Amino acid sequence: MSILETILSRQSIRSYLDKPVPNDILEKIVEAGQWAPNAGPFQISVIQNASLQKQINDQTREAMLQSGNPFAKKRVSLPGYQPLYGAPVLILFSAPADLPPAPFNAALAAENMILEATSLGLGSCFLLSPTRALDGNNNLELAHAAGIPEGYRLQCAMVVGYTADEKKFRLGDRQPKGNVKWID
Repeated sequence: MSILETILSRQSIRSYLDKPVPNDILEKIVEAGQWAPNAGPFQISVIQNASLQKQINDQTREAMLQSGNPFAKKRVSLPGYQPLYGAPVLILFSAPADLPPAPFNAALAAENMILEATSLGLGSCFLLSPTRALDGNNNLELAHAAGIPEGYRLQCAMVVGYTADEKKFRLGDRQPKGNVKWID
């Protein structure tokens, strides 16, 4: 598959089979993130522990309910909705809290990993909602358990696994985004 074909076939998957992802495949996905363009340090935490995932999922769900954000409240109120979508793997991207390019470093690593997952036949979904659960002094213990170093802040996350129902919790068909202006 060409890079453009991988980009065009990528989807935000919100339903996964209860099937583990082999470590050799996860290692390829993580390596793709390590080769992303960056302007400073970042941490990739790969979480397969079901108990820890449940804690993060539940804390994320609660944070979405309490957020005051109408979209987050609407999503979390959907029947059967779980913020981590039942994926077997949760990947967190954190970086130094005081590093201005931190969000970009994390997002670039996540995008590389999402594209590699797609090329390997796996589903994935980029997430910001866990940042609500693992941000602030109230959640330091959970953030530490999730592998976020002291002085770092969760920037974004992704889930990955084998796709179940591709249409579940879908926001609609993908369309190209962004305005383009050509300057000659």
